[in-house]
Amino acid sequence: MTDYVPVMSHVADVAGEIPFTLVDIGCSGGIHPRWRQFGTRLRAVAIDPNLAEVERLRKAETHPGVRYVAAYAALPPDHPFLQRKKGLGDWHRDSWHRMSVVKSLEAPKSRPLSASEQPAANLGSEMALAEPSQVIVVPDYLRQNGLDSVDFLKIDVDAKDFEILNSFDSALDTLGILGLQLEVNFFGSARETDHSFHNTDRFMKAKGFELFDLTEVRRYSLAALPTRYLHCQPAETESGRILQADALYLRDLGFAEYRELAERLAPEKLLNLICLFSVFNLPDCAADIVLQFRTRLSNLCDTEHVLDLLAAQAQDPEGPRLSYRKWIERFQAQDELFFPARSRASSQKPSQDGNWLSTMVVRAVRRVAGRFLSRFRSGIKG
Repeated sequence: MTDYVPVMSHVADVAGEIPFTLVDIGCSGGIHPRWRQFGTRLRAVAIDPNLAEVERLRKAETHPGVRYVAAYAALPPDHPFLQRKKGLGDWHRDSWHRMSVVKSLEAPKSRPLSASEQPAANLGSEMALAEPSQVIVVPDYLRQNGLDSVDFLKIDVDAKDFEILNSFDSALDTLGILGLQLEVNFFGSARETDHSFHNTDRFMKAKGFELFDLTEVRRYSLAALPTRYLHCQPAETESGRILQADALYLRDLGFAEYRELAERLAPEKLLNLICLFSVFNLPDCAADIVLQFRTRLSNLCDTEHVLDLLAAQAQDPEGPRLSYRKWIERFQAQDELFFPARSRASSQKPSQDGNWLSTMVVRAVRRVAGRFLSRFRSGIKG
């Protein structure tokens, strides 16, 4: 996420009441602040089985378009994916029990917990959860509640993510979903039903989505040789194997094979796709949409101004801002602006951004607790 997304204010001025609809499955902690940038256009359905958390979020929420639902998301029992899964677990070759974080969380059981340790040790067994009967098939729930269009879907439930994704197998198209953020695992077997990155990626590619980013790449050291935690509570570590990340999938309408899909999308949807690329700091991809569908977008917005705003996002926030046309002219001239400064070139080190983990302590602790909670949930459901 970038803090500077100038196109959003312009779209807010010209889009009027064109809605932007978010579905957040696994909403503990609340919807991400990025979605607040959509202002009054935002419509959100946020789902989580944690009754206390949903109630807290309901009380704290000030946006009239955001709705919290206390329930489990799941597949219908006769879904083909469950028939293929045949009662197998959500993943295999899971080395979680060998991780140093598990040993740290088990250790306090033999001694009193300090005030700072207690949040991390809450593994979910005492949490008030929705009744096992409170299960919804999310696409059906959306239709029953009058939602026939969704712009973005986020799934992060620490276990049944791939099952829930499969509940959208046809709804990705019928709801016109433009993008998804999915928690993915970099472990798992060759089974086609494992909740693993390779299965998620294959599913998404088959549905016409492309991978645009992997964020919050999380490493965990093994207990055989623990390494330092990144936070003040047991969670991710500075080194260790890559275990999980958040994968961002979006529609890339630049491919000729997606031309028919692009023609079916209303101009309002194209405008929302531009906004999505922008809020995820992909202004180049947003500009590509503007250029490809300029005629269709011209009745909704000043496309030249939108390109200028996207160019501003792509530039150094500390320097002067060039218009889109000037930016392109400088690029075509192979201006030094597009290359590392000579004074830094010899000493510049390769970026390590992709290896750094999130510094959001609360989310890290919640994620660890969620892994234990997922096993508790599995016990409830049998």
